[in-house]
Amino acid sequence: MDEPKKIGLLDVLIILLERKLFFVVSMLMFCIAGVGISLVQTQYFTATAVIMKPAQKIPSGLGSLVGKDLPLSGLLKSMDMGGADLDNFMSILQSRTLAEKVIDRFNLIHYYGFDKLKKYYVEDVLKQFHRGTKLFENDYGNIEVSVVDTSPALAADIANFMVLELDTITYHLGKESARNSRVFFEDRLAVIRHDLDSASRSFTRFQTENNYIELEQQTKSSIEALAQFEAQKMGLDLEIAQMQSQFGTGNQRITELQKQKNVIERKVKGYMAAGGGNLIISLADAPQKSVQYGYLLRDVKIQESLYEFVLQLFEQAKISEANNVPSVQALEFAKPPQKKTRPKRSIICMLFFFLGLALTTTYLVADKWYGVQKRNGTSFYKKLNRALALLTFKK
Repeated sequence: MDEPKKIGLLDVLIILLERKLFFVVSMLMFCIAGVGISLVQTQYFTATAVIMKPAQKIPSGLGSLVGKDLPLSGLLKSMDMGGADLDNFMSILQSRTLAEKVIDRFNLIHYYGFDKLKKYYVEDVLKQFHRGTKLFENDYGNIEVSVVDTSPALAADIANFMVLELDTITYHLGKESARNSRVFFEDRLAVIRHDLDSASRSFTRFQTENNYIELEQQTKSSIEALAQFEAQKMGLDLEIAQMQSQFGTGNQRITELQKQKNVIERKVKGYMAAGGGNLIISLADAPQKSVQYGYLLRDVKIQESLYEFVLQLFEQAKISEANNVPSVQALEFAKPPQKKTRPKRSIICMLFFFLGLALTTTYLVADKWYGVQKRNGTSFYKKLNRALALLTFKK
């Protein structure tokens, strides 16, 4: 009989109705406090500027310079010669360099009140600035620069200044990158040009020493010429054999035919060993020299391709260095907002209403329960009084 009974929702309702005046006054005080706090809180406004997704700045005319089989576009992008990208924009907007420019431009040290402190750190000012700045990519791939501040005009000015400074910083970085690339490719072109000249001289010297003008055509012509000599020799052999079968070996005609055959054999050996004329080349060492010819020709072609490739990059670097087109395109500049972002008065009032409801209900139920325990003199009440007595310190 000393155990406390469980309290249900109906019991709670009865308790509240018994103390309805207290309940109404308490709830009214909480609601007035919520409204008062929402009214005295500092109002913040959000100004937003929108930056379009950056496009590649490789001129369309470069397509006529770039070979289709050369991976030029990927290299240009890796060297930041194709224009800025979204990640570059976000990095610059989040950089300390841009933040310090904004702080100096709008004297935020004074605006935030840091100059009133005996000592402050720049990192604290930067932290305060970044706390009021939001950068994110929207569903269309554009960048939204949002600035939250108590002044609508200042929030819009800071957002627009960040967009303009982003363009300035991107422009200078692109210029510097293009200039460095131009100097690098200019030096590489000088080295490659020297290597190309050396390879061309070696190839030309080999052609001159071995009478190699066009190897494939010359080899074909040499084989055809030697085939004709071999055919003439075979014809003489047949005629000599026929003459010998009719007149024996002592015939004068056979002797003349044999001399003609010896002349042809000497010509064949001479052509095989040293060639002849401008087209017929030596076939005895043709395989070995063909390999050497191929290596030298390969070196020349490699240096020519490399020179052409680097020359295209060099021209693109010069174009990028001379390019004055802005990198940043603002889709929307920020305007001073008229509607505040926070505080949300309705939310604050709702929170105070439910807080008052919970605290008032808890207090009334606890007070009712304690009175019942006291009136019935339950063991729980006695233990509670004992614990309270022990908490009281007496001399």
